Amino acid sequence: MKITFLPDKKTVEATPGDRVMDIAREAGLSLRADCGGKGKCGTCRVLFESASTPPGALSEPTADEQRLLPEETGGKFYRLACTTRLYGDVGIHIPDETRVHRFSPRKPVTTYSIPIEPAVKKITFQQDLSGERRPTLSLRRRIGATLAEAAPTTPEAASLAVMAEFSRRPLKGYYDTITAAVFKESEIIQLRPDANGSLYGIALDLGTTSLAAFLCDLEKDRIVAVASLLNPQVTYGEDVISRIAHVRKDFSELDDLQDNLIEGINYLIRETVKQAGIATDELLDAVAVGNPTMQHFFLGLNPISIGEAPYLPVCFKGGEIRARDLGIEIFPLAKIHLLPMVSGFIGADTIAAMLTRSHEDFDTATLMVDVGTNGELVLAHDGRLTATSCATGPVFEGAQIRCGMRASPGAIDKVWRTNGNGPLTCHVIDDAESEAAPPKPAGICGSGVISIVAALTRAGVIKPGGAFDLDCGYPGLRTDPHSGQAEIVLVPARDSRTDRDIVFTQNDVRSVQLGKAALRAGIDILMQDAGITQLDMLFLAGTFGSYLDPRELLHIGMLPPMPLDRIKSIGNAAGDGARLALFSLKKRNEAVAVAKRMRVVELSMRPDFQDVFIDAMSF
Repeated sequence: MKITFLPDKKTVEATPGDRVMDIAREAGLSLRADCGGKGKCGTCRVLFESASTPPGALSEPTADEQRLLPEETGGKFYRLACTTRLYGDVGIHIPDETRVHRFSPRKPVTTYSIPIEPAVKKITFQQDLSGERRPTLSLRRRIGATLAEAAPTTPEAASLAVMAEFSRRPLKGYYDTITAAVFKESEIIQLRPDANGSLYGIALDLGTTSLAAFLCDLEKDRIVAVASLLNPQVTYGEDVISRIAHVRKDFSELDDLQDNLIEGINYLIRETVKQAGIATDELLDAVAVGNPTMQHFFLGLNPISIGEAPYLPVCFKGGEIRARDLGIEIFPLAKIHLLPMVSGFIGADTIAAMLTRSHEDFDTATLMVDVGTNGELVLAHDGRLTATSCATGPVFEGAQIRCGMRASPGAIDKVWRTNGNGPLTCHVIDDAESEAAPPKPAGICGSGVISIVAALTRAGVIKPGGAFDLDCGYPGLRTDPHSGQAEIVLVPARDSRTDRDIVFTQNDVRSVQLGKAALRAGIDILMQDAGITQLDMLFLAGTFGSYLDPRELLHIGMLPPMPLDRIKSIGNAAGDGARLALFSLKKRNEAVAVAKRMRVVELSMRPDFQDVFIDAMSF
């Protein structure tokens, strides 16, 4: 049967009984699937024309699917791509809000001044290519002997792989200039018949939601280019547990998830080298960090053990792997360094974030908080490091919210009240690269979710227990006639991009409660174990943390009471730490030492967790 996707006008062959989601994926079209394709979130809505859809061409909608769909209007009707199966030729329109766009918020960058000690160094020397000085030696041995004279601590000879790559390059004259790139003074990874002394590397931040690449000049201690991208794996689910579930159901999905990730990374590499005006084979070193599941996908390791008790990774140790072994488009013989993991939920991204802090930062009771689909916490007190991970869920990424979306153009990211009893005013993210007027609102992103709850609790619209006060008379507050659920209209349909009311529902409030209670319970348990009741400093790490208002976090009880001036946003600390490890071998060694020092508290094993969690539910 033939399936046509609109407005792309892309027609593909499919087998009767295939899901729309799978057909679209095979066609190279990425659709949102915040719940991992389980039919629970409603973000993968697609449109059909009633007149052109033959009877029996679609599977019948289930009751659960119908509850997530708007009513038919204008001769068109919605279905969920993850639950709908096709049995005949049809045309499918993919709405803009259903598509996965490459856009990702630009990762904030914080520069740090540290002594530069890169893992790769370049040595330039004059080589007798004629063999007059050493007529009986091979070119490989002659180069090794001359290099040893220029730098006695270098290896004796280049590998056969390096010589094979070098021998294919044109050599000029009997005496020529050669530049060797040496990794950790123990291995020649590249030979070039010129005096090019430039040295570049790339730091990769492999986030669950977005990827970022930082191309760096390792001699001049500077960032040359930056690029970010929505993680292509989001079509398999917003959170890592959903992606692990795909692998558990069909092990071949592991290769697809790894390929998706590598493809996204290579896209970023091509973007950054284009910005820098260099070639990909000039990148001679790389550092990659991510949470344990992302590192497993990156390396092609089976992540299933992370999703099952006792939640252990395949391996904890970091190390190096050649770029060509993963298909990463930098110099093929260059090595990619991965920082170590600590547990199934505390990974190299957390260790990298710790590299951005000085010893003085942890002289007193200091907490680092990274809020995302998981919340990672590290408490430093009395010279000890204690970490835990909280299952905050994807709510703070705008997922599993009725009108939730990622932080992209059209997302409501901040709300406030213009007067005492008036409705909420919404700020919408615009496209910084477009000169067009700000887009109409399309949904609510994570920072907007928190902002809405903070504003409505201040106004008394949301009670301390989390329920809407339907008797408060607040503008836009109503009961949905279909679900019977309380909700508040933020933007009416006529003013939204989706032509539907943008609402915030009672279930959305509950999702925020669950997420913020998980994080707060983790904080409280770490503080109880340390015997402290007050924090001296709190660092908000991560891109998401950069856009949060600490006053709102304190108001809804997501953070423990403390002075505002003791809460500091430190931006994308994982990406910053990856760059520090790229610039400095000492930082790589420091990462190993930090991982060994860190004690992990598994909240699921704590008998008191449930009580602390329930106490943290109230606003």
